[in-house]
Amino acid sequence: MAERLAVLVGSLLLASCANQMKLAEADLAQIDAWLPGQYDNVEQARGEAGAGSGAHPALALTIVPVRVPTIGDHVFYVQESAADDPRRVTSQKLLSFDVAKGGHIVQTVWSFAQPQRWRDGHLNPSLFKGMMYQDASPLAGCELRWKKSDGRFVGANDPSVCRLSVPALGGTVRMDMRAELSADSLALAELAFGVNGQLVQGNAAEPFYRYRKRAAP
Repeated sequence: MAERLAVLVGSLLLASCANQMKLAEADLAQIDAWLPGQYDNVEQARGEAGAGSGAHPALALTIVPVRVPTIGDHVFYVQESAADDPRRVTSQKLLSFDVAKGGHIVQTVWSFAQPQRWRDGHLNPSLFKGMMYQDASPLAGCELRWKKSDGRFVGANDPSVCRLSVPALGGTVRMDMRAELSADSLALAELAFGVNGQLVQGNAAEPFYRYRKRAAP
């Protein structure tokens, strides 16, 4: 009897895990569909400027899916630039998504060893097929865990283990990274804290850059 009960419990646990994985894979397919596109936060920047705060500059984002076999099956190139001048590129990175054990969606941020080499990669996505392991590095410990909530997706990292060396910010900083995604919007937040816990990058009152999707990929 005890053996039968153990087998039954084991079968139920396996079935539950399988269902969680299937749900997470369906959610990841939704992220794959929603995330690519052209975005900007011009409305947010104008509103803040009118209120006299100007906390967030006007930026544009271009996000496209790319094939990078060395990283994974769900990879996106992200290029950030000034909203009024696409030639003024302010950052480039890769985002990869995977379904982890337990049915969790995990996002990893990758930085380029030679950003200039991949600049305007959204205009030539096939460029990334030739990427090697040494061309991009993951921000270890800074992975975001995503979940579906109220018809959108929200992601967050664990700030206690996300520590990066950023000389421009005075050395090692602790990063608090968050994201919110819907069919027509994307909000991103990155707050950096110094060794004494002081905020050295970002806006605590409104952490998010709030982007609206202007065009599909």
